[in-house]
This record gives sequence, structure tokens and C-alpha cells, in this order.
Amino acid sequence: MNCLYRIFDATGLTHHQRTGLMIFTILLVTSGCGRQQDDSVIRLTFWHAWGGYEGKFLEELVGEFNNTHPQIQVKPAFFIIGDKLMAAIAGGIPPDIATVWDWMLPTMGEAGCFIPLNDYLDRDELGPEDYLPNVWEYGMFSDKKYGVPTALNVWMIFYNKGLFTEAGLDAESPPGDIDSLRECAARLTRRDDAGKLERIGFIPEFQYSYIWMWNFGGDLYDRHTRQFLIDSPQNVEAMNWIASLYREYGMDNYRRFVATFGEYDSPNNPFYREKLAMREDGQWQISFIQRNAPDLDYGLIPFVSTVPNQKSQSAMTGSFWVIPQGCRNADAAWTFLSWLISPAQSARFAATLYNVPPLRAALNDPAYADVYHSRMRIFIDFFLEGRARPLPALPIGQFFYNEFNNIMENICSGAVEPEKALPVLNHRLQGELDRSLRHLGITEENS
Repeated sequence: MNCLYRIFDATGLTHHQRTGLMIFTILLVTSGCGRQQDDSVIRLTFWHAWGGYEGKFLEELVGEFNNTHPQIQVKPAFFIIGDKLMAAIAGGIPPDIATVWDWMLPTMGEAGCFIPLNDYLDRDELGPEDYLPNVWEYGMFSDKKYGVPTALNVWMIFYNKGLFTEAGLDAESPPGDIDSLRECAARLTRRDDAGKLERIGFIPEFQYSYIWMWNFGGDLYDRHTRQFLIDSPQNVEAMNWIASLYREYGMDNYRRFVATFGEYDSPNNPFYREKLAMREDGQWQISFIQRNAPDLDYGLIPFVSTVPNQKSQSAMTGSFWVIPQGCRNADAAWTFLSWLISPAQSARFAATLYNVPPLRAALNDPAYADVYHSRMRIFIDFFLEGRARPLPALPIGQFFYNEFNNIMENICSGAVEPEKALPVLNHRLQGELDRSLRHLGITEENS
């Protein structure tokens, strides 16, 4: 179980979390999950993370593969990404192909849980030029490729055109700079006679504050020096701007209002119910609106940049397919994965999800044509122009997210000022990264 111990250290799990995961591992190993297999057919298990119509379509793709590859049969199964996979790998009974979130990939990969795919990618002549900008490096901490991206997301600002018109704003000329964005937010906000919020014009999601840091000219991390940069003056300025918006609404007032929000993927989404005039969201929201609020008249705004002559940037997010250590037949698993990520399959899967396929060639596949020429085009162009960028790939992924989100929430609530909080965050993250690298035995020479 050495792999699991390394994950414990890299992710910073608490004692109780470690104990629970170890018990779960023992139960999994002793639950009779034997592996019977016909010698003439290679049978693989594939854990994926899509339910509903998305999962049904993915499993139909697996069926196509099985029909055209009789000597390799893949059994798909839905699972909730998390401890079950770590326990299965540690117990020596992992799935042969699995799905992980982007932040999990470098953490578990560098801990030795996944098979590097570099040789397979080289053999199939897949390289940086085949992928959309910034995608090849996505999920890479060292020079090892521990997974291949499934489908990609990027964030924009959705706005309600009807509310813009009602507020006397030009719905066809949305804000293009930080000052006009703030002015629009103020004019779109509504309160009752008691001052309670009835509508929020615009409020950044504190857990995605890093997007605004980029658009204020800051950065989070230098991959070459392995040093965090979160306490830069640009990031302090960005967080002061975000915190000022929360102050205008009042944090208690804001929290009470958010508590009234309906379910995200339903007709009661606060954006559909006009409780949010503008909101940050991913491109999948296009399909959600078609399903839940087909009559909603809305537009899309890129994040705005405060840096002269620099176009705005946004966040690339997603998940990865991996081959865990302990896979029964890595070559056969790659045969399946290489088929699944090829342009023809990738285009169909991404079109079903309203996501962006990672390979350039998939954009031109006929199966993606309707999506490519829809409202999705602005999201796709962000990728093609290199304006979609991922968070840094780190072997302390969970620790980074927890610490970052906690500090951002404290700043937005007014509990601490950015000038004091960001240096503390930078110090914590740097210390944890340095400790993790020492534990994993990663140096400049062997990475």
C-alpha cells in the first residue's frame, strides 16, 4: 500500500480521513472482487464519472469499441470520483481505466498511482501541436503525462439581456472593461425597502478568484522555479476589487440571499429566475438553458482585463482518463483510450456534453459541426487564441484547493485583508509543496 501512503502525505489528509480510507481499502480488498478472465479475450474495467444522458452516450461509445474490437472487451461502470479509486489502487484491484479530476492527476500521478503515457503518445505520434493551446501541458507537473484530457470547459460571464434593457443598459453592448462591469452590476442590483437583496447584478465566485488575478496581470505559480506568486501586487489588487463588491452587497445579506437559490440544473436556477443578472459559468450552461429556460434571452461576455493591450483570460477545467498502476493489460487499455480520444469519438462525446474536445482535429469533425457554429463558438475561440489556461498542476492539489478557497472566502467576507492574507497563503502553499517534493523524492534533476 505504499502508493496510498504517498497519497496521504501528498494530499495532506487528516488522521481520521486516513483511517477511514484504510478501512475502506481493506473492505474493498476482502470483498471478493476477484478477476476472472477468458484467456482468449482481454477484459477491462472502465470507471467513468458521467451519469444521465452523458453517461448513457459514453457507454454507447464503449459498446461501439467492443463491437469493433472483439479481442478487447471493456466493461464501463459509473463511480463517484474520490476515495474509492485510491483504495482500489492501493489494494491492488484497480480498474484498468479510470477518470480523475484535473487537480487529482498530478497528486496521484507523482505518487506512483498511474502509468505514464508518454511512450504510448510518442508511439501514436500525438504531441503538443495536435492539441489546442495550453492543453498539452494541462495536468503536467513534471515531464510525465499521467493522463489524457476527456473534454474541456472554459468560463465566461452569462448575462440576461432583458434585465439589461430594463435597467436602461444596451443589451447588445455589454461591459468591456472593469469600470463598466461594476457600473452595470450596480444598476442591475435590486433591493427591497428593507435593504434585502432581490437581485444581484454581478458577483465573482470567490473560489474562481484566480481568473480575476490573471486578468489583473497576476499569476499563481512559476512552473520553472516551482515558486508560488500568489502574494503579488496584482493579485492583491484583484482581491481588493472582488472584496469591495462583496462589501457593497453585505456578506450577511449576500449569504441570506444565496440561501434562497434554487437547484443549479433546474428551472429554478437563480440566473433563470432573475436573481442573478450576470453570472460566471461554463459552456455547459448553454445546454442547461436550452433544457430548463429555453425562452431566456441571454448573452455572453468574456472576462475583462485590466492590463493594457492584454486580452482577457479564463480558466480551463476538466477531467482526465488514466491507466492505474496494477492495470491487467496496459497495452490493451491504451488501445481503448487511444480509440476513445481520437477525433471521431472525442468530437461526438464533447458535442453531447457541450464541452470542447482537446484535439484540434476534432473541432473539424462533422459530428461537432452544429456545436462549433452555435453559441459555443466564443468558448472555442478562447481555446484557439490561447486565452483558456489551467490552474498549475501540483502534487498538492487538494491542499491547494482547500487553502485557496478558505483564504478567498475569508477575504470576501471581510475577515482579513488581501495584503495580509495572500502572503500567509503563499507561505503555506510553498511550505507544503516543498515538503511534498522532498517526500516524493522529486528534484530538478529527476523531474
